[in-house]
Formats: sequence, C-alpha cells, structure tokens
Amino acid sequence: MLLRLDYETDVATKLLFLKDIGVEDSCLGYIISRNPFILTQSLENLNTRVNYLKSKKFSQDTVASMVSRAPYLLSFSVKRLDNRMAFYQQQLNLSVANTRNVVSRLPRLLCGSLEPVKENLKVLNTKYLRVKERHLFLEYLEKAQYDPTQPNYIALDSLISLPDETFCSELASAKLEDFCLFQKTL
Repeated sequence: MLLRLDYETDVATKLLFLKDIGVEDSCLGYIISRNPFILTQSLENLNTRVNYLKSKKFSQDTVASMVSRAPYLLSFSVKRLDNRMAFYQQQLNLSVANTRNVVSRLPRLLCGSLEPVKENLKVLNTKYLRVKERHLFLEYLEKAQYDPTQPNYIALDSLISLPDETFCSELASAKLEDFCLFQKTL
C-alpha cells in the first residue's frame, strides 16, 4: 500500500493537513508509523471527521492533541465516532461536557474495542459480595482460572451474570446445594 502512494498527492497533502489542524511536527512520525492508513484517507473524509469533532465543541488544540495521542482517530467514520461518544455518555451516565472531557483526556477510548469496556462496566455494577462468594467457591474447588490463554478459562462476564444454578452447573461443576453450604461458611 505504501509503495503505491504518490508523495506529492498522498503523503505531503496528509502531512500538511495534520499540521493545519495543529499537530506538532514532532508527532507526525508517531502518527504515520502507528496509522499509515491515514495516508490512504481522502482529505474530504479527514476534514469531515475533524469538523465533526469541532461540532462537538472540541477546541482546535484539543483535536490536535487527540489525534496526536490516538493516531487511529481520524480513520473512523463520523457515525462510528458518534456512536462511541454516545456509548460512553449513556453507559457512564455523563453530561455532554463530561463526556467531552473524558474523551479529550483519553481519546483512545473512541478507537478501541468496546467489549472489554462492557465487561468491566458489568463487573462495576455487580455486587461485590456476589463476585467474592463465587470467586472463593471456585478457588475452594481449585477452578478459579481467569487467564484466557489457559485451559478451563472462566470469563468475568460469566462469573457475574449467570444465575446461581447455571454458575454452579456450568462453571463450578458443582451442585447448587454445595454452593449454598459454602456461602454459610463465609
């Protein structure tokens, strides 16, 4: 892909665009090395994405900082960026200003996968006692295995979201009565 690019029409124009939006010279190499695909984006798409961020009341300096720290930011469509911002606003119950503040400080939130975030949010709304009891029970059974690269992996999502009967039968391979008796010892 990089070999087929023309320096004048593809590379130079994108570098000038990044400088025009306020990205410092010292950050250009980092951005291009992390996201060389930005060179294949049309200037129209890049402008549309920057204008979207500005329409959400991000300042010029903030946009430049966000792009410098999250090089993939301008590779995502406006629809995807908008969906990501709405996700964080709804899931974290934030105001528009607070959402803008969080995203401007952590722009990679808009670029990464939402699955780990969803899993972590489930864990944070879950009662601590429930997680603790289930973990201790699995530990007692020597089945507390949370490393996805190891056999008999137990996903945190399954640990917290399954009803007690399913947790016992599928994850702990034990009877519900045994789990109830174990809980009484805590």
